[in-house]
Amino acid sequence: MSQPNILIVGSINLDTVLSQQQSPGVNGISALYGRCDFANGGKGTNQASAVAKLGGRAALVGCVGDDDAGGSQLEALEALGVDTTFVRRLPGVQTGRAFMMLRPDKTYSSANIVGANGFLVPQYVEAALDARRFDLVIMQLEMPLETVYRTYELARDRGVPVIFDPGPARSIPLERFEGIFILTPNEDETEALTGVRVRNRAGALRASRLLWCETHARYILLKLGARGAYLFDGGRGEFFPAFPIEAVDSTGAGDSFTAELGLRLCLGEDIRAAVRAANAAGAICASRMGGQPAVPTQEEVRAFLERFRETPVEAAP
Repeated sequence: MSQPNILIVGSINLDTVLSQQQSPGVNGISALYGRCDFANGGKGTNQASAVAKLGGRAALVGCVGDDDAGGSQLEALEALGVDTTFVRRLPGVQTGRAFMMLRPDKTYSSANIVGANGFLVPQYVEAALDARRFDLVIMQLEMPLETVYRTYELARDRGVPVIFDPGPARSIPLERFEGIFILTPNEDETEALTGVRVRNRAGALRASRLLWCETHARYILLKLGARGAYLFDGGRGEFFPAFPIEAVDSTGAGDSFTAELGLRLCLGEDIRAAVRAANAAGAICASRMGGQPAVPTQEEVRAFLERFRETPVEAAP
């Protein structure tokens, strides 16, 4: 397998992961957590690490502080094979932090401290795109909105396709992303962008149409967690059921999904095959503990797909 050259633009955080043993109950009652772990995180870090582990060439544009956390993040990224040439280390600034609360049902919520991520400016992205040719750009919302808008414009003007993972969930003017290659929100992000809570395929079709009318994206791809994914091309929708696995930790599953999707498309695979492979990568990741350590290799994805070769794809109503 050749190595696609992918630029990831996004956040770099030090994660604190709290594993919850029981639901917090009513307001004012503390939740009981069984353990506390530390990990390298941020959607930019997670997706760049996933691209590298899955077999691509990953370069990351981001910012860290000049603190110990920033140094450890850079070391960890380089050890994973991520090109950190375009990561800026800023004096007098704290590296971003995220506090992840892992629930008993293996879903999670998070609280973020922006830190150095708030200093990621469009000029840093432009410098990376001018320095070399990339096959794809992946970006998220864990950075200033103006940088998000300009990243798309800079990539579009250079003919580089963009996958936009619009997390964390918030309402933004989608018309700024007219003609984008792929918009891939999860359930919460879809609701924030459209007002539609996707509970079934009819809801997925409605939300996808709303997103497509705002962006005229080549593809709208809804990540529906344990239910699978829904692909819409402006005319027709398809539902891709999730693989039957026992979820342990969903923390990095969405980032693994996005990374595998991008890699497969860069290699010229059909969109439907790429979505199925992305579903597999996300499923493998969710079946393991930890964010980045849980990301599978390409060999594991291939073996998993072979094992579940007959998993169907259903047409939308």
